[in-house]
Amino acid sequence: MFSAIYRSLWRSIGRYDSNYEFDLQVAEMRKQRAYVPADKPPPTIFAIRCHPKADQVCAELDEYFFKNWPWKDKATAQQFLRSETNRWACLALPNARDDRILDSVRVNTLLFLLDDVAEAMSLSEGQALYKRLTPIALGKALPDRNDPYEWMTYDIWKSMRATDPELTEVVWQGALLCITAQVDEARLNCPDLGSLLKHRAKEAGIAFVAAVMRYSQALHLTPDDITSISDIHTTYALLGVTVNDILSFDKEIRALRLNPDTEGAQMLNMTQALANDTELNYKASKRVLWVLCREWEVRHQQLVKERMQKKGVSKDLESYLEGLELVLGGNEWWSWRTERYQEKGLKMGE
Repeated sequence: MFSAIYRSLWRSIGRYDSNYEFDLQVAEMRKQRAYVPADKPPPTIFAIRCHPKADQVCAELDEYFFKNWPWKDKATAQQFLRSETNRWACLALPNARDDRILDSVRVNTLLFLLDDVAEAMSLSEGQALYKRLTPIALGKALPDRNDPYEWMTYDIWKSMRATDPELTEVVWQGALLCITAQVDEARLNCPDLGSLLKHRAKEAGIAFVAAVMRYSQALHLTPDDITSISDIHTTYALLGVTVNDILSFDKEIRALRLNPDTEGAQMLNMTQALANDTELNYKASKRVLWVLCREWEVRHQQLVKERMQKKGVSKDLESYLEGLELVLGGNEWWSWRTERYQEKGLKMGE
């Protein structure tokens, strides 16, 4: 109040001191809290739920993969169990139908594990692996029952096609995009953040997961539905890739140290790219990316709100849009807590 009286008085006699005004503004600014780096971001605005049969599904599939997958050693198999990989899909697909949740989780975990296999290979070896498995997944070739990669791939996709051949084809197209990008030489040549984002959206399985979510809930969308939500798919992809790159970064660093000369383990991560471009350290780069994520969340929900206010929103499209947010919320929850990414992460219940 005194400062206002001061300005009025001195203006009236023509002796207003601009330096004093400047000092007052600086003093007022200093009352605001200065920026303090915080490594843990504000929580996501997306809902986080878990499938009601998660414990039952995880128990069954933990045993299935533990017994049948050709693990490198016992320690790797034990780490798979501690990482709760099967719970990822239970968190990402909480609205899955009870008769589809098992295969929906199995196919997600299969791609997780195949990604790990390809990561330890050269790109040409990874290409050969997926070339061998593709006709088997499509049911065009029978598997070698002594080869777990082959017979598990065959059985999982066969079971899905028996349930819903149309949506299984949608899932396969998403999977094909993912596995092709994982072993594409283009992954070694992403000179800027824009090209990196486009490639990461493919190899991180963003479209694949959205397709599995559709399969899990039996959601049938028209071409017009898909076209009308292209901008929503963009924010969904940006969020999925960036959260994954932030929270899987330390795991990728460990993989690179174990296999420094392996092409499949070479880093392709937004955290590293941003750090390289800005000369920030990795922790600072993650903090900047978290701000982007929270802004994209707000943008995503605004786009969904605008689409819901327009005509032509079917029940399946409404459920699909809800499902995309649940995928993103569940993915972040799990990624903070899984031993796959965090050596000392939070527990799943925290």
